[in-house]
Amino acid sequence: MSLANVTKLDNDGDEMSTKTDIFIELLMTHFNETQIIRSGDDYDLLAKDPVVNARRPQAFIYPESSEQIQTLVRLAADYKVKLWVYSTGKNWGYLNTSASEDSFVVLLNRMNKIIHVDQELAYAIIEPGVTYEALNRFLEENNYPLWTDSPGGPPTGSVIGNALDRGVGVTKYGDHFAHLCGYEVVLADGSMIHTGIANKEAGKGAAHLYKWGVGPYIEGLFSQSNYGVVTKAGIWLMRKPQDYTLFSLNIQDNAALAKCMDTVRELMLSGVIHETGRFSNSVAILTLLTQAIDEGIEPKKAISRDQLEALKHKYSVPGWTGSFGIYGHSSMVKTASRLAKKILKASDSCTRINVFTKKRAHFIRKQIEAVETIQSGLWLKLIDFAIRKILGTSLALVRLFPGLIDLHEGKPVETVVRRGYFRYRKKRPVKDIHVGRDDLGILWSVPVLPFRGSEVVAFTRECELLFEKFNFDFYMTTMIFNARSVCPLMVILYDRLDETECARAEQLYSAILDLSHSKGYQHFRAGVNGWQKLYQCCPELKEFNQKLKAALDPAGILAPGRYGID
Repeated sequence: MSLANVTKLDNDGDEMSTKTDIFIELLMTHFNETQIIRSGDDYDLLAKDPVVNARRPQAFIYPESSEQIQTLVRLAADYKVKLWVYSTGKNWGYLNTSASEDSFVVLLNRMNKIIHVDQELAYAIIEPGVTYEALNRFLEENNYPLWTDSPGGPPTGSVIGNALDRGVGVTKYGDHFAHLCGYEVVLADGSMIHTGIANKEAGKGAAHLYKWGVGPYIEGLFSQSNYGVVTKAGIWLMRKPQDYTLFSLNIQDNAALAKCMDTVRELMLSGVIHETGRFSNSVAILTLLTQAIDEGIEPKKAISRDQLEALKHKYSVPGWTGSFGIYGHSSMVKTASRLAKKILKASDSCTRINVFTKKRAHFIRKQIEAVETIQSGLWLKLIDFAIRKILGTSLALVRLFPGLIDLHEGKPVETVVRRGYFRYRKKRPVKDIHVGRDDLGILWSVPVLPFRGSEVVAFTRECELLFEKFNFDFYMTTMIFNARSVCPLMVILYDRLDETECARAEQLYSAILDLSHSKGYQHFRAGVNGWQKLYQCCPELKEFNQKLKAALDPAGILAPGRYGID
């Protein structure tokens, strides 16, 4: 049935009470009933969102092709219906439902084809419903010597979705948006464009190999925006390296952290190590190891300084833990690793430097798997004692090692996602992590700072005071974006079912945003709670973005308000 004929149903006197009802009725002529979820257990689970101010939408819609998306947006424009589009709906901690109750959430999970993998040039062409889990399984099953870079989020998260929101990972391919190339996009009027390609009929060409195309760079318009729906894209894959080393750095305090950061920056600027890495404070590490309910921490009070020191001693966790990897041919990795260790040691910023080659990492992994079969408490205590002497850490920390190895080999794992359960009132699940289902409250605050150790540490101290003021555990992992910029990623873990705690979480988020802006630090991602303030210091940029929105989506149907763009 053509769109003209569908619209005629309304003109002929259909007795629907609202435009929303008409929209759904017309949509059903193109979609089957399994593609529209308006109620029931499935709806209730999808509607659970771990951020403050998320709203339950009218329905969840599952298109199965680009053509169905074109029909969907045309109908939405006709009936002024708002659409919030997500690749798989796992944007936990930012927003993965809607900002208004009169909206529809569109999920692209069923558009999950892996269209092409090019082993020689190391890239894949995929749809937005392809998850990290599915792409990795496909590469392994077909014996492709290629890796993805996984962000540490849920394995069922979308490869394209994470890249479009500029998510980051841990390998040298950690800048995900930088490796997304050649898009198919449905615009708000239902038309379709393809980026980076001169002739759609002439084969694949270099559309998925060269990001910039010709003329104004177009692909950036569809990252962190509401200008269109990406329905296909190329993703660059990492060639499986011959060898790698993983560095783990024990750093005692903030003064040592500043010195270590400056050392790592210079190692990156000089090309010794890749431009990616992490510096995690003790709370960030402890959220992976334990839960507040197991440590006698009061549900409504942040960890006290005394409690934190006791937990650091119990689990042998330093004030800060640094990490990064070096990948490539064995001789190159060996030389760079020796030099990096030598320079870090000379900086006198680390109390301990552990270096794990690929061979050593997999050996330790096998030992851990053997330890997991031991039932004797006495033996486990002896093993813990030995690990503390040899590696300067605890058995509890070493038990995380298999998951962290997988992550550094590009595989998606739930190891890191478990941190969201630190304040959970029940035992966190061993697998099948789902923070929405379990009613967790999570807000990410992610400002970008210059990569100067003293400046990062000064900002860290101010943020820690804000967390104390609003009574939340101070979690920070400073992610290295490149040799010149870093992101002190902070997570606010709160009780989503407690209105008072929700209000405090929102106040803390707002305070961090204000502090960041006062120093000239913009956030690299933002959730619904920060969108209204993103342009408070640069209104001319908001005005420019609004002009683009008005031109591309005059009816305002695609996620109005997302990233502050109405």
